[in-house]
This record gives sequence, structure tokens and C-alpha cells, in this order.
Amino acid sequence: MSTVLFVSGTGNVGQSACQHLAAKGYDVVLAATATEALRSLHTLMVDAVIFDTAVPDMSAHDFCHWLRQDPRCEDVPTLFLVPAALRWLPDSVPMRIGRDTLVGKPFLCSEVEQTLKRLLGPLTTPIPKTLTVGDLSLDRSLFALSSEGGSVTLTPTEFRLMEYIMERPGTVVTAEELLEKVWGFFPHTGSGDIVRSHMRNLRRKIAKVARGREVIRTLPRRGYRLAA
Repeated sequence: MSTVLFVSGTGNVGQSACQHLAAKGYDVVLAATATEALRSLHTLMVDAVIFDTAVPDMSAHDFCHWLRQDPRCEDVPTLFLVPAALRWLPDSVPMRIGRDTLVGKPFLCSEVEQTLKRLLGPLTTPIPKTLTVGDLSLDRSLFALSSEGGSVTLTPTEFRLMEYIMERPGTVVTAEELLEKVWGFFPHTGSGDIVRSHMRNLRRKIAKVARGREVIRTLPRRGYRLAA
């Protein structure tokens, strides 16, 4: 089953299309705003995004800028719903040739379904279920971190924090970067206290499975780095 994030600020349009896709076997998550959609992606893994350019809070270009900065979402195909007048206007949406597509409004739900089916067909690349670095293993389906000392379940935020750091072994990541990529804050709008608080909780859990070994190293005034 493919999971689709449907971003639409038009209630009737979004509800009808979601119901149609759900009836065809898709797992559909509806977000009323682009901001809500981006926040939901902190704990949701999707195979495709349907973005209605009529959402009131963010343009398609801004939405895709944020979406494609997330390593888990940068290759996710996007289906844009655009007014008919803009369908053939160059650069009306940030469409990647061979990866994204669009459908003009008004549309038939069956048209969206068939376009989505073509979009997902040969392009879907499953994300590995397990992320492994050294003797650390992160199970994406169970939100579980395991090592030589056993396994521990992480909260969704702890999971995203650990996943982000494990995907960048040897790289120093700053608190500001984590606030932007893990929590979804816009640049310079989050508090480092949030990172430090969650990092303390995460380290307590890591200590249970890593036999007290330092896994995430703090570099003063620089950030954090995976020590494994």
C-alpha cells in the first residue's frame, strides 16, 4: 500500500479526492495547510505528495524548498494541482522532469488516481527498513534503537533526531540545523533548549543499549556528532 500526503486547503476538493484514493487502496493523509503537511512529515513516511497550489499559507516553490531539504523526502514524487490557466505556464510550479507531474483544475478524481498511479509506478524506491551505523541499528518501522546491550523504543521526536544524526556519521550538526530539519522550525526561530532537552532524554535511552558508551558527542559551540 502506498502512503500519500494530500495537501489541500479546499475542503470538498480534498475530501472527495482522498475518499476516492482510499477506496482504491491508498493510505491517504489529508493536511489543510502546507505548514501542517511539513510538520506531519516529522513522523510520517510517504510515497508521494499531492499539493494543491490553492493552499493559503505557502507557495508551491516554498513548500518544495522545505520538503526537498529532508533526506527522507527529497526524492518523493509530487503531483501538483494547478488552475487550468497556469498548467502550461513555465515555472508555475517547481516540477522536476521525470519525477513530478501536474493535473489542471477542475479535475476528476479518477484523473488524479491514474496520474498518481503513473507517478508511483517505476519511481518508488523503498526506504530501507533499518538504518545501521557501526553496531547501532535503527528500526524505522518500530522506532527502535538497538545495539550490543539490547533495544529501546524511541518517541517520534527522538527517532527523527537519532535518524538525522545517524544519516550523517562523522558530520557535525548544529542545534539550529536540528531545529529546522527535525522540528520543522523556520530558520532562527527555535530555541536550543528544545534540542538540549530531547538530547538528554535520547542519551539516557542510548546508554541502556550502548553499555554506557558515548554515542552522540557534543562539540562545544559547534553541535553534535555521531561517535559510533
